[in-house]
Parts: sequence; structure tokens; C-alpha cells
Amino acid sequence: MTADEIAAALTLVREETDLNSKSLLLAGLVSELFRERGFEPVVVGGSAIEFYTDGAYMSGDTDICWTGWPQPTNEERGEIMRQLPGVKAHGGSKSWGIEGLWIDLLGEIDYRANKDCVRVFTPFGQVILIPVEDVLVGRVYAARSYCNGYDAKDDDCAKKLMAGVLSGRIPIDWDEAYRVAACSKYDCVAEFNAVKAEVESELEKSKS
Repeated sequence: MTADEIAAALTLVREETDLNSKSLLLAGLVSELFRERGFEPVVVGGSAIEFYTDGAYMSGDTDICWTGWPQPTNEERGEIMRQLPGVKAHGGSKSWGIEGLWIDLLGEIDYRANKDCVRVFTPFGQVILIPVEDVLVGRVYAARSYCNGYDAKDDDCAKKLMAGVLSGRIPIDWDEAYRVAACSKYDCVAEFNAVKAEVESELEKSKS
């Protein structure tokens, strides 16, 4: 992208009033800048859930990992991100602030789902999301298994994604989701079933 194209893209980001759409536009712009240099960015974690749920859950930043090699060095991250006028680095080359939003550049992606990543198209380029099966199980694990076994924020996040899946708005492969939940990384089938049952009950109540 040329400097003029980047400036025009940032103008669209700046003028967007819907926060989820604004974050998605910026993710598309940043993804394209890295893709031009031969890197393959994938949005993960709560920010992927934000895009899957159309903003029902807002993470506050966009987490980007990389598929395999090559991965950008700290110097390359800086070179690429500083193409964005007004961008500010925080904490070295990891966190970047632009237009009131944050982009976190992390390491190599680590997921267990044998599914293709999901591609979302923006005016500037594709945003690639970690498979929903993995991000849903991962959030259930973070909410109910990791560390002390319960995290209210992660639980709310997991339930909002589960609600989108159960309502049919977000496609999912249930067999694959259960396979991921049973793998050694997560081992949280019971917790996954509990969240699913709770959300099913909440959805049923909302109908009455």
C-alpha cells in the first residue's frame, strides 16, 4: 500500500462510529501491511470472539499471531507499524496504539482445531480468524479450568460466543469442538458441557 492509500484507509477507520467495525477495519489494514511483507497474521483470543460475535463481546484490543514462518522480527514489526501516521508503540514492539485502538503483535499461533481459519473481508484486505472451535474451547478453559478455575470476564466472553453458536449465527463443527476440548492442552469437556448447558438454559428463558 502506498502512503496515500494508508492515509485514506486510516480516514475510514477514524470516521467509523461503530467500535467493532472500526476494530475490524484497522485489523484489515494492519493485516494487509504485514501480508505485503510476506507474513500471515491471524487474529486470536478475545479479539477473534469480538469479530465472530459482531461486537457482542468487546476485547479492547486486537491480538495478532503468525502462522509458521517467517515471523516478523521486532525491527520489522516497527518498520511496518510505523507506516501508520500517528501510531504509538507501548512496551517495545508488542503493543501499538492508533486511532484510539490497540493492536498487540504476539508470537506463533498455537491451536488444536483441524479446521481452516475463517476469512473476513474488509475494504483493505482479509482478516483471518482462528477457528471458532478452538477459540470457544480456549475461552471456556480460561474461564473455568485455568489457574483458580473461574474468571468472570472470560466466562462472560465464552458464554457470548457460545450463544452465537447455539443460536445458529456462527457455524461450528461440534465433533471437532469436543475433540479440541478433550485434547491434552485443554482437557475441559465437563466445563465445556457446563457452559453449553447454562447458555442453552438462558436462551430458552429468553424465549418465554
